[in-house]
Amino acid sequence: MLIELRNVHYSAALSQETAAYTADIWIDGELAFHARNEGTGGADFYHRVGRWTEAEVDAWLKANRPQRSLGDFACDHDLELEVSDLLTRAVEGRRLRRLLRTNLITIENGQILQYPLRKRPLAIVARAVRATNPEVVIVNDAGEDVLTRALDLLLSGR
Repeated sequence: MLIELRNVHYSAALSQETAAYTADIWIDGELAFHARNEGTGGADFYHRVGRWTEAEVDAWLKANRPQRSLGDFACDHDLELEVSDLLTRAVEGRRLRRLLRTNLITIENGQILQYPLRKRPLAIVARAVRATNPEVVIVNDAGEDVLTRALDLLLSGR
């Protein structure tokens, strides 16, 4: 089961205790639910529009994803946790793409580092960084696979 979020609209300003968002949940290439959370601490709301029920998706996730541990508390993976993970990935991916406009983003020694461009050309800053560390991976001029790797590194540190 491939679960994706599309048409994500996130509002940091409205997010108080939980993430305020609306999104479409697609499962195996078909629209399954419209999702939303008002950001005031309540649970996510799902409006079913596809063939899957929330219970069916929860059962599949429970069987195919590991339990989530939060300190001494463990809970089964369900649709709300899956959407939370996907929403975090979407929001952080957008933030990373915005940073690429004004910073040189690198992967160095398993970490993500950023160097402000300060109106300097990207090539000059990249050359200076490569002079000090020839093993550096520059995210700005790399493909989607490197951007995905950078995002994975960012999210693993959370």
